[in-house]
Amino acid sequence: MSVSARLLVPLVALAALLTGVPATSAAPAPVSTAVSTAATVPTTRVVIRVADCEGCEVFLQQGLRSSWWSSRVHRVHDGRAVFVVPSRHTRGMSVGITGTWEATSPHPSGFQSIVTLRYRGIAAGTRVTRAVASSKRYGSACFPGTTAERLVVPIQARKVRVPGNGGPALSTLAWASPQTRTMAGTMERTYRGVFGAQDVVPCF
Repeated sequence: MSVSARLLVPLVALAALLTGVPATSAAPAPVSTAVSTAATVPTTRVVIRVADCEGCEVFLQQGLRSSWWSSRVHRVHDGRAVFVVPSRHTRGMSVGITGTWEATSPHPSGFQSIVTLRYRGIAAGTRVTRAVASSKRYGSACFPGTTAERLVVPIQARKVRVPGNGGPALSTLAWASPQTRTMAGTMERTYRGVFGAQDVVPCF
């Protein structure tokens, strides 16, 4: 023990006698064992129900000025593809789809088929037949968003022939039925009801 340490001990004891306060060694402040957790990010389970398209590939994407995002590709199994995404990604969300028949197309279509959530002139909640869908020239693929824990989007998908790169190509006519709500001002041209894109669909 150093000289300063030997002098310090009696002085502490003396101070205790004079003040009546027991002499104790200094102890470190207790360390909290509580672990702070980040706020849970709200998520939505998006269920894409696809009739007669087993094995088709489906993905979600978001195209806002402030947010561009795309999910992984899921294959349709037992008539559906399921995604769990942050709820904030559902605003400006669109659904891409690739029919199994596109793998045998004699020529590439040159675009990605997108699900038309609502055609111009058709109200949300209306069921749409293939004949009606293929007659439409404008439609929107942009979902307005939700904070719900679960969102189900029933869609129809059919094989169609379109003018492709170098010749006729097989593509996918896909539409929501019943039709869903869409974002205002997002109607785009379609080809006989087919909504195609070469990048993330802009929803703004």
